[in-house]
Amino acid sequence: MKSKLFLLLAFLLTGTVFIYAQESEQTEKTNQLDIDLQLRPRAEYRNGYKFPHDEGDKGAGLINQRSRLTIDYQREGLSARLGLQNVSIWGQYPVSNPSRANTTIYEAWAQLKSKEGFFMKFGRQVLHYNDGRLLSIADWNQASRSHDALKFGYQTSLHQLDAILAFNQHQDIHTGGTYYNNSTGVPYKTMQAAYYQNNQIANFTPSVIFINVGLENGDALTGESRLANLQTFGTNLVYKPLDDLRLTGIAYYQMGDRPGIGEKTAAYFLGMKGDYELTNQLRLTAATEFMSGEEHNSPHANSTYNAFYPLYAGNHGLYGVMDYFVDVGYLNGMNLGIWDNYLGVSYRPTKKITLGATYHYFLTGSEVYGLADEKLKRGLGSEIDLQFGYDIMRDVKLICGYSTFFGTPTMDYVKGGDHKHWQDWAVLTINVNPRIFSTKW
Repeated sequence: MKSKLFLLLAFLLTGTVFIYAQESEQTEKTNQLDIDLQLRPRAEYRNGYKFPHDEGDKGAGLINQRSRLTIDYQREGLSARLGLQNVSIWGQYPVSNPSRANTTIYEAWAQLKSKEGFFMKFGRQVLHYNDGRLLSIADWNQASRSHDALKFGYQTSLHQLDAILAFNQHQDIHTGGTYYNNSTGVPYKTMQAAYYQNNQIANFTPSVIFINVGLENGDALTGESRLANLQTFGTNLVYKPLDDLRLTGIAYYQMGDRPGIGEKTAAYFLGMKGDYELTNQLRLTAATEFMSGEEHNSPHANSTYNAFYPLYAGNHGLYGVMDYFVDVGYLNGMNLGIWDNYLGVSYRPTKKITLGATYHYFLTGSEVYGLADEKLKRGLGSEIDLQFGYDIMRDVKLICGYSTFFGTPTMDYVKGGDHKHWQDWAVLTINVNPRIFSTKW
């Protein structure tokens, strides 16, 4: 029944916005077509990236590449995009077997928009809000992330109000129920989201977001679909008391159901960050960010599940670029959350060169108990991230990075590896992103 109501709502909304867009006057009839190319090979040395190494483990190296072609069309009231991409590891495919090519559609959407700011966008599209804590383009991932969705709302220079509806199915079905197998698709069956941002208050930009995802919890054998609904909502507040100082506060709360948990969720995320530009070339950053977790081996009874699920975020770099946390879980089903405290400095000595350094200190977001029910220290260790960027020429950029992690015995217990073993990671990326064709008529 819920699926039928969802489809009816989407149909009515589509028809209403389409008729409105058709009736709106067009004062501009200029058509514009742009074609952009991106080639992004990335070489990595991994000696503890994502998974801490144990004594005797050997490092690994690889080169992966994103090759993307994007076609944009725009005229008054209508815009559309088709994005094709190939993501692969160098040497992954035979040189003489084109049948194993993996080119896919990354984006395929159209948008109708009135002069007053009302819009409707439908198709495979990127969803990204604020700093990407919940919904993100996840651009570090060579495949990135996009969603099949209907987005509609109202956007002007003063206000942004977005509503999102998504309904997913894993195959073309005629009977047998609507069970959704997410093993080859997106993680959720349905999504309803709303986002509002106010841009009219001087030096202050508040926003609020609500997301409900319907996670499949039905029976694959009978085809019966039952949804576990998980709700996440909160705010992102940006305040600039001075031209050179930017303060950000983030608060999210999560509740509802998650398949396989067996308990109601009650989790949260809190963050505070300050960015200060000492000069046009030098910027300092300080932040503390806390994601609640579930106590492991706790002797205390708990009626709720307290580990925050960051949904479809772009987690790389948000909790250290070695990606030990969030994207890759703890051992033995532990979900301890994370508390990240960091200081960063960014320096631009010339227009073409950027230098960056960040120090992180990590702790678990919940108490940790050992095998004998003894309470362990929550400190996990420190990470140092160094980065060098160089603009080789217009549309061509070189980025180098080096990181190392100094763990603790608690890190060994919850993530594996040996904290006495040197853990490090290095990356070299060349991003070539030219506009190869542009015309108006």
